[in-house]
Amino acid sequence: MSKKNIFNKITTALATSATISLAITIELPKARAFSLIQEDLFFGRNIAGDGEVSESEFQTFVDDVITPRFPAGLTILNSNGQFLDSTGRLIEESTKVVTLFRENTSANEVSISEIVKTYRKQFNQESVLQVANKDDLTVSFGSGEDLFNNSSVPKFIQTELFFGRNIPGGGEVSQSQFQAFVDSVITPRFPAGLTTFDGNGQFLNSTGTTIEEPSKVVTLLLEDGLSNETAVNEIVAAYRQQFNQESVLVAANQDVKVSFGLGDDLIDNSSVPELIQADLFFGRNIPGGGEVSENEFQTFVDIVITPRFPAGLTIFDANGQFLNSTGTLIEEPSKVISFIFEDTLDNENSINQIIGTYLQQFNQESVLTVVDEDIRVRFVESEPVPEPSSVAGVLLFSTSIIALRLKKKRQKQHSSIQ
Repeated sequence: MSKKNIFNKITTALATSATISLAITIELPKARAFSLIQEDLFFGRNIAGDGEVSESEFQTFVDDVITPRFPAGLTILNSNGQFLDSTGRLIEESTKVVTLFRENTSANEVSISEIVKTYRKQFNQESVLQVANKDDLTVSFGSGEDLFNNSSVPKFIQTELFFGRNIPGGGEVSQSQFQAFVDSVITPRFPAGLTTFDGNGQFLNSTGTTIEEPSKVVTLLLEDGLSNETAVNEIVAAYRQQFNQESVLVAANQDVKVSFGLGDDLIDNSSVPELIQADLFFGRNIPGGGEVSENEFQTFVDIVITPRFPAGLTIFDANGQFLNSTGTLIEEPSKVISFIFEDTLDNENSINQIIGTYLQQFNQESVLTVVDEDIRVRFVESEPVPEPSSVAGVLLFSTSIIALRLKKKRQKQHSSIQ
């Protein structure tokens, strides 16, 4: 078995905002998907009192503190979170999320603890949010691995493909070359739709040199049948052959619920509320012509969404495409909003109200919703790091404020039970 440099997950995410999808090196049993933990660390950049952690300061932190501990690769995603403070004032905050695919070892947990402690001390932060996904997550590094469960009753799963664009020997896959690959190879196999976003990767090679590489991430919601698994493997093989690539990372989260409109019961509403993740995908094309503008969407978020989820949310820019009923390729700018909230009926109703309002206000046919209920969230405010929790995908919101709010809420609930 040879070691492979491959691009790992952004989170799920689904943003065209600048990312650094970083390579990963791992030994892989041939023709078998590998079980790894997906660990996400959420770093707020607002500095208490005034100012913020700059791009160069954060990159230096990654280079000096994170990459030496995880030299095989990691992912950095830029985005903007927003929330309402205790006075009802809207607060916006630039944030960074670092995503790792790693083995579940105590040594790695110590490394995570050291990273969190250093960031909090260096930039005067109250907390760093730590989440990890190990609920039915499988990772593949090439074509041919057994990635999907292939359920007897097919169900929707979330699958993400990470394509490095550096070409061995020199050059890179251009934007137009990659788009042509998506149009001719990926979309015909998954005509119902996909999301593409840009990234930049870095890792340490065998000499300790930092390697940077632009990348593309394609996200699919698909049924876990054998035909779709075969299609994913064909895409990976085609990319590797066409652009002389060593590998393509594929991560499949097989424990999600998917809805394409209103009325589906996606949330279990536990008797004891638990934190879950929900991602909403908003297409911006308006039937008949035009599109939802940046200002219109931001106003919708401010007026309709944030008041229902004042503790925080994350907005991602994305580009989607699909084939319509005539086989014509349709491209559509979109927005993805990620939340973490308790699985209560009130929150489920709020999600349905948001979707219903968007459908009506902008004459939309559907809003895609993806829910992962198997998450536990850690707000790291002290040195010990608990056993990693789970979250799927990328998830950005104002870390310090939400950490404190939800932590205090849990403490109050615990005290009332006692």
